[in-house]
Parts: sequence; C-alpha cells; structure tokens
Amino acid sequence: MDERVVWFGPDRALLGIVSRPEHPRPATPTVILLNAGLLHRVGPNRMNVELARRLGAAGFAALRFDTSGVGDSELIGGGTLDIERSRQDVVAAMDAMGSLYGAEEFVLLGLCTGAFNAFRAALVDPRVAGCILLDGYSYPTLRSKFHHYRRQILRSEKWASWLQRRFRWGELPESVSDDLIVFENEVVPKDRFGRELATLLDRDTGLLLVYTGLGPLAFNYARQLHDAFPELDLDGKATVRYYPNADHTFRLPGNREQLFADIEAWLIGRFAAGQPGALAKEGA
Repeated sequence: MDERVVWFGPDRALLGIVSRPEHPRPATPTVILLNAGLLHRVGPNRMNVELARRLGAAGFAALRFDTSGVGDSELIGGGTLDIERSRQDVVAAMDAMGSLYGAEEFVLLGLCTGAFNAFRAALVDPRVAGCILLDGYSYPTLRSKFHHYRRQILRSEKWASWLQRRFRWGELPESVSDDLIVFENEVVPKDRFGRELATLLDRDTGLLLVYTGLGPLAFNYARQLHDAFPELDLDGKATVRYYPNADHTFRLPGNREQLFADIEAWLIGRFAAGQPGALAKEGA
C-alpha cells in the first residue's frame, strides 16, 4: 500500500494522508475520514490511521485529513461558521481526490462531530455515495426514556445525589447535573433531521449508522433510531449497529476490531458485491 501527503484546498492550506491500495477494487468509492472534534487526522487512539490502512488492505482508497484550523491544516475563512467551513473542507477534499486520482464517488466517515460534518456535506454534494456515522445524530423515544429512568431508579447513588440536591446536604453545587451533554456544532430538531435523512435515503445514499453506549439519553437500545423515525424505511435502506459495551472512541481492541470488521463488510457488501474477496496485502 502506498501512503503519501497531499496539500489541497484554498492556498493548499489543508493537509491529508492518502492511502492507496496495491490492488484496488474497481469502481469503488474513496473513503474520506474526518476529524473527531478537535482531534487531528490520526483520530482517537490512532483510529483513523488503523482504519485507513485496513481499508487499503481490503482494496479501498482512503484519505484522512485535517479540517481547517485543526491539526496541521491552516485556518481558512476564520469569519465563517464552523459547520459551513467544515462542509467546504469536505467538498475540497473530494475535489482534490477527483483531480489527483480521478475519484468520482465517496464515502464519508466521521465520529461524533465528524459524523455531523459528514452528514451535512452529503446533503449538498451528490458525489457522496455513502456515509458511515459513528455516534452521530440520535433522538430519544419513549422506550429509551423508560430504559434510562428505570436504571436511574435502581441506582442507590442516584437517590443519594437527588437527596443531596433536594435538601442541600453536603457541598454539592447547584450547577451539577446528571443530564447528558452531547457535543455538537449545531442543534438539529428531530423533524428537520428526519427530513434530511429521508433526502439521503431517497437519493439511495448508503448509510451505516453506528451507536455506542455514549450516554443514558443518547442511544440505549438497538432499534431506537427505527422507533424515532417509524415513517422511514430504515430496515430496507440503511444499516444501524449498536455496540452497548463499547466506549465512544472504541478504545478496547475487541470493540474496535468488531467495528472495523463491520465497516469493511458493509463497504464490500454495498459497493463491491460480487468482486473477488480478500485482496493481497502489501508484502504478503
């Protein structure tokens, strides 16, 4: 596999690493891995590096790059809202891969804020053939609330915390809250997200949506997304995976291996069905 540095975007201010397989699968999209929040292109615990190289060994080209103002990329358009600047960066990355390597279709992959940025870019650029969204948008349902509050009731320390707040026992400050804080760069109402998700489904954009036990009200059972949007044919048009025992960054090797295996299988099934199986790895 060949890896090289590329500079692209306005004034060549954005930096990325391209991983190109020795034996590429024909007519398959290039995978673009986005920053997770303010972490630079290697990803949490080198997650993007490991995944890009695994995908290269499986025959998929990949680009991991730093968006504007993150890692080794310079800040572009400092007066632009972050969400719009990130969207422009993703479009610039696709333009660069098209110009340098003739890539025509792309799969965008992002964790947390990277998932939000991937989704927003997919909405505005038809070259996006698929999205892999890790702990992206999620919305509570009656069942998810029931699961959450049932567990809260059964936890004695939660009762102790409530009694402290209620009767001002101890030194617990008023500002302490048990509410989940979800880090996002914009608030997207449920009805709006439903319409946008339907847009991608109608466009036949491949979707792999992955959720972990990120927080008690974020996602806590396997069919939560289906129940939140019953009007959408998610079973027929999208793939949803729930890893209840994984942490947000898939830090444990077993969880990460399962995630990588699921991503690779989804890409092959969606974009390379019927092609030859395992491709030769470099040096094998």
